[in-house]
Amino acid sequence: MNDTPDATTVNALLNSDRHRAGLNDLTFEVTSVTRRYPWLARVSGRIPGMADTDPADWSHPNLAVRLAVPDADDALGPLIGQAGICRRVYTLANVDTASSTADIDIVVHGSTSPMMRWLTGLTPGDTVDFSGPRPHPAPTGQDAVDPAGRIHLLADGSAYPAASAIARSVPRIATVVLALPDRDPQAAAYSADFPGAQIIFAGESDTPLADALADLDTPATDTVWAAGEREDIRAVRALSLKERKLPRSQVQVFGYWRRGKTGTDTDLARLQGVARMQAEGRELTADDDFEIAI
Repeated sequence: MNDTPDATTVNALLNSDRHRAGLNDLTFEVTSVTRRYPWLARVSGRIPGMADTDPADWSHPNLAVRLAVPDADDALGPLIGQAGICRRVYTLANVDTASSTADIDIVVHGSTSPMMRWLTGLTPGDTVDFSGPRPHPAPTGQDAVDPAGRIHLLADGSAYPAASAIARSVPRIATVVLALPDRDPQAAAYSADFPGAQIIFAGESDTPLADALADLDTPATDTVWAAGEREDIRAVRALSLKERKLPRSQVQVFGYWRRGKTGTDTDLARLQGVARMQAEGRELTADDDFEIAI
């Protein structure tokens, strides 16, 4: 099968009622661009259309939006009638519905990617279109968390905003394992983002989060939420489910990116995978996502 899905397939998937459910098409007006840490930028802004949406849409502890940023070479844009645009998913670090404002934290990585080019040239008053918010899983509710257990969050830099948003909203976060692009991280510098949790910094390796999890005690009552580089998270998943035998409902793991691949590479691979599953009468689940070759 061709590695790139055709325009008809892409539009059928992205514009389906199932995919579009609960999404709003809105604009983010930039008010400031700052650095939270040397490796993490914060883009703050207003969302004029927020007041016209359901406030409940913005109440989940882990919300993501899909930004539309310029990229003349993006392969997906032309398939959906948006040539010159690429779309990238980011977590809302903070949301205030009373003022219709939000913060988006972005990992600073080089200077040549579409996101870095966009971030470098960003000034107050600039705007960017987005769709969302879409709630992403968080360790909440009796179905996902054993009341007798603890919750452990594992995140690399790409998942730092999501982990922090969860930690500031969800009680009983016991441990936060971080794999950050910080040469000498100090817990005191990051503790405000993870109130009450023990912070552990992972060492350097190809699978830093999985390696750190191997040193954590996680009895069957505990919950593991992890997000980051896809192969690292695959290893976290295997350790949690196959070796530790944690209940599947208490293991929430997500590959945010794949080393050596762009966001568009990932989107196209997932679209192709979803199309193939639907042809087989299946729907994509979090477990199925790791079956897709990216």
